[in-house]
Amino acid sequence: MYSVSNKSNGSVEPGPLRRGQAHPPGRHDSNSSSDNQHRPQTSNRAETYLNGTEVAAQSPGSARRTDDFESIYVEYRARVFSTAYRFMRNHQDAEDVTQDVFIKVHRKMAKFRGDSALSTWIYRITVNTALDLLRRRKRRQAVSIDDVPEPSAGPSNLQGLIESMIPSLPEGYRKVFVLHDIQGLKHSEIGEILGITEGASKSQLHRARAAMRRKLAPYLKNRLGM
Repeated sequence: MYSVSNKSNGSVEPGPLRRGQAHPPGRHDSNSSSDNQHRPQTSNRAETYLNGTEVAAQSPGSARRTDDFESIYVEYRARVFSTAYRFMRNHQDAEDVTQDVFIKVHRKMAKFRGDSALSTWIYRITVNTALDLLRRRKRRQAVSIDDVPEPSAGPSNLQGLIESMIPSLPEGYRKVFVLHDIQGLKHSEIGEILGITEGASKSQLHRARAAMRRKLAPYLKNRLGM
């Protein structure tokens, strides 16, 4: 496994939680009006959730669901952002994906039947949302993995090199590589998220690593003496 962890020093974390982020979509704090000037810009669609109008339209029994959703948001926000960033390679795009993911989670909570783990369900939404955004913006890279430039400095660039190569992987390899080697999920979990068998997950990971290894070989030999 490549030692690229979302807990490493080189990891990218979500921006500071301000008023618009501390309360997830669907939750409104009426006593925080003094913080409005610090609230980040959001789309009209997202603002519907952030300003509380969606909650107001719910039935009286929705308070429990709103509390449950806030707990989910607090627990999974960092993981959703981290996963989104590995696909998007752009902080703002990852924030946009994170926002969209939790809007979808909020809308679909009542339909979640528990057929899979909650984390699996959220990861699936995250991966699909990130890839959908990439497709809409036509930002999928057709560059060959062999065209990724060599690093110009020493071993400290190894993690950066690995992550810079992720977008050049074929989509199937990329999804499995991010979920397994970066997010640390098991093949059984990845299979549920992506709708593939464990064998297919292992095969795609093997091919992704082989592609990475081909490019890393000269670097490891020259820089690390391996």
